[in-house]
Amino acid sequence: MTPELDRILRAAGEAADDALDIAQTALALGAADMPDLVLDPYHAHLARIVSDVAARATALETPDAQSADPVRRDAARTRAQAQALADVIAGDFGYDGDRVTYDDMANANMVRVIDRKRGLPVALGLLYIHAGRANGWAVSGVNFPGHFLVRLNGVVQGGPPPVMIDPFSGGQVLDEDAITSLLARVQGLEDEDDGEPTQDDLERALAPVSARAVLLRLQNNIYSRATQARDLARADAILARMTAIAPRDPALWLERGRLDGETGSLMSARKAYARAAELALADGRSHIAREAKLRADKLRMSLN
Repeated sequence: MTPELDRILRAAGEAADDALDIAQTALALGAADMPDLVLDPYHAHLARIVSDVAARATALETPDAQSADPVRRDAARTRAQAQALADVIAGDFGYDGDRVTYDDMANANMVRVIDRKRGLPVALGLLYIHAGRANGWAVSGVNFPGHFLVRLNGVVQGGPPPVMIDPFSGGQVLDEDAITSLLARVQGLEDEDDGEPTQDDLERALAPVSARAVLLRLQNNIYSRATQARDLARADAILARMTAIAPRDPALWLERGRLDGETGSLMSARKAYARAAELALADGRSHIAREAKLRADKLRMSLN
């Protein structure tokens, strides 16, 4: 990885979530294995998406978008924004989910996703989040299990419900029935006798997550496959990038300790566990602190 890419990742790690440039960080992560790649055309492509989405949203606004009723106006503008994201990203530029070679890790690399116009749900979702956020809209990923969705909120407090978008399915806007059915399939509740997801289940599944969490979810696709393949050198490189963009995440340092221990870097593992415990205690995540201490104690015993 070049010094410039390393600088971008570390700057992302220090940035507040609302100031984190999700697209630039995703491109830097994707280009980390391609040090000679020139990223200017990719930035220009993303800028074109942002401007086209803005123009399309304005064109799609209905008369309700000028209503004196703030809730009706907000709902109309949010629907137009969601449709603009889908029309431009999936329609005009042809981005869609890769259903043929889903497990190809090119689908988790933003550079290759732009090249191929195909990707994993979370990689495609990054495009929607970036285009929305760059236009000042309240767009985020959601904590939906097993299938990444994008959430678009209006600006009126207590106004219309958020609009949910499925980036893997051509930017389809999902109504409540579609979301309930999708969650039921994930939970294995497809038969009538099994019941259906509760309201609490739905609220948890649709809870917004930070831009940093979205980037980590994308990288975790690569990391988990590297560890499954026992490619520990690759896993080490990906985990280093994850800790660079999220240096205060105790769960990552806990995993850093585990991986270092497995590769024989025992002193490094002890430092990682100490860092995990320190961050976890400061963040009120005592279960991670206990686990880090337990693992550090076992490691200490093995060194005696």
